[in-house]
Amino acid sequence: MIARIITIDQLTSILKVIIEDDDDLQDIWIDGEISNLTIARSGHAYFTLKDATSQLSAVMWRTALARQQTLPREGDRVIAHGSVTFYQPRGNLQLQLDVLQPQGTGILQLQLEELRQRLEAEGLFDPGRKRALPEFPKRIGVVTSASGAVWHDIQQVISRRFPLAELILSPSLVQGDGAPESIVQALACLQETTAPDVIIIGRGGGSLEDLWAFNDERVVRAVFAARVPVISAVGHETDTTLVDFVADMRAPTPSAAAELAVPDLSMIAEGLEDVRFRLDTLIERQLAEAMQLLDDMQDRLVRVSPLTRLETLLHDLEPLEIRLQNGIRHRLQMASQTVRAFTDVLEALNPQSLMGRGYSFICDDTTGMAIRSIDQVSTGTSIRAILGDGEIGAKVSHVRHRNTLETIHD
Repeated sequence: MIARIITIDQLTSILKVIIEDDDDLQDIWIDGEISNLTIARSGHAYFTLKDATSQLSAVMWRTALARQQTLPREGDRVIAHGSVTFYQPRGNLQLQLDVLQPQGTGILQLQLEELRQRLEAEGLFDPGRKRALPEFPKRIGVVTSASGAVWHDIQQVISRRFPLAELILSPSLVQGDGAPESIVQALACLQETTAPDVIIIGRGGGSLEDLWAFNDERVVRAVFAARVPVISAVGHETDTTLVDFVADMRAPTPSAAAELAVPDLSMIAEGLEDVRFRLDTLIERQLAEAMQLLDDMQDRLVRVSPLTRLETLLHDLEPLEIRLQNGIRHRLQMASQTVRAFTDVLEALNPQSLMGRGYSFICDDTTGMAIRSIDQVSTGTSIRAILGDGEIGAKVSHVRHRNTLETIHD
C-alpha cells in the first residue's frame, strides 16, 4: 500500500477540524499557573498557562478580560474556563479563555461565573429591559413548591395586604436534577392557562447546590422570556442566583416578594380618606369662592340694573322737582304781585273808576268822538256826557277857556 502524501496546509486543516470540533475541548476547565503575562495595548491578555511538566499558550480577549473582577497577575494559580483552538498558519495550539478564578474556588462557582458572564454579554441582565410591576394586579402567579413554606408565606401576606388579588400556584420542583425542567414547565403553564399580571418565582434558603436550579440556563432564559414582570424570591437575603439578575425585581425573601407584588389595602384606604378630605376641602373652598363671586355678580347686576338706574334718577329728580315747584310757586307769586300791581294801575286808570269819583267822559253826540279840547265844540254843539252811572245829553251853551273871562254866547 502506497502511503498518501499530504501538504502541511492539509495537515494543519485536519488538526484544526479535529481539535475545534471536539465538544470536550470547546468547554473545558483547566488548572494552571500564569507566566509570561502580557497585556497588549489592544486590551487583550497573552500568557502561558503551565504546570510542573507542561505548558500551553493562552489568550483572553479584551471583552472577557473586562468582565473579570480582578486582573490576572504573573504567577497566579488559577482555574480557567475556555476552549482549545488551533492557529493553522503557525500550527500553534492555544487556549482561548473567558473565565479566570483563583485556585481554591469550587467548580460550581466557576461554572456559575462563566454562565453569568456569558448571559450578561447577551444582554439578559440589562437593567434597561426590566419592567415595572403592575400597581394593582388582579391575578398573581406563583412558581414554587406546593408543600414548602414559601407558598404559605405568600398567601398570608397577600390575604393581609390585598385580598382582592387572585393567587394562582403553578407547583414545581425547586431542588434536584429535575427542578430546572419543572420550573420551566410551571412558568409556561402559568402563562398559557391563567394570564397572570405578575409572577413570583422562588424557594427558601439553602446552599449553592440547593439553589442550583435557579442558576440553570434554561430557567434563566425562561424568566427572561416571560410575558409579564417576574419577581425573584430565591433563598435568603444573602443568597444570589442568576434568576435574581434576570428577574424584573428581586426580593430578599418570599414574604417581601409578596409585599412588592401588591399594594397595602389599608394604606390605600388611608390614602383615599386623605384624598376625600382634600377634595371636600377643595370643593368647600371653591363653593365659597363661587358664592362670593355670585354675590359680587348680583351686586354688579343691581348696580347696572335699569330699575336701579331709574330709582337713582327718580331720587335725583326729587330735589329738582322740589326746586321746580318752588320756582313755579315763586314765579306765580311774582306774577301775582305783578298782576295785582297792573290791576291796581288799571283800576286806577279805569274810566269807570274815574267816573265814580266824579269824572265824566264827554264826546260829540253826533260823531261819538271824544272831546278833549274846547276847540272841538262851539255854542250849540250837541254833546253827550258819560258818567259812572249813566249818560247826559246836552248842548253847549257857552265855551270858556281856562283862566279866560271871555264868554261866548249864542
